[in-house]
Amino acid sequence: MVQNIIKSRYIDINCKDSEKSIADIKKYINNVDCPQMTLDLSRLNILDAAKVMMLSSAYHYKKYPTGKLKCKVQSHEIKGLVSAYMTKNLELVV
Repeated sequence: MVQNIIKSRYIDINCKDSEKSIADIKKYINNVDCPQMTLDLSRLNILDAAKVMMLSSAYHYKKYPTGKLKCKVQSHEIKGLVSAYMTKNLELVV
């Protein structure tokens, strides 16, 4: 899934199965040199977006402690949901 959309500005996550999305992102982080990575989670509902964002952030931070993960989300409300768990490598874009 991820291989077809690498050339876009954001890696577009529109799969309704969050577990598959997380597995695809983890595989992408492990196989591609991506200290600066962007994800488009705006098509996911708020709970799936939060889950994908937090797990992706943890996987990305493990490989790139000084890297940056930028996530495009559909609303500011997600920030309130995940603010206590945000890592320093995570940036939200609405």
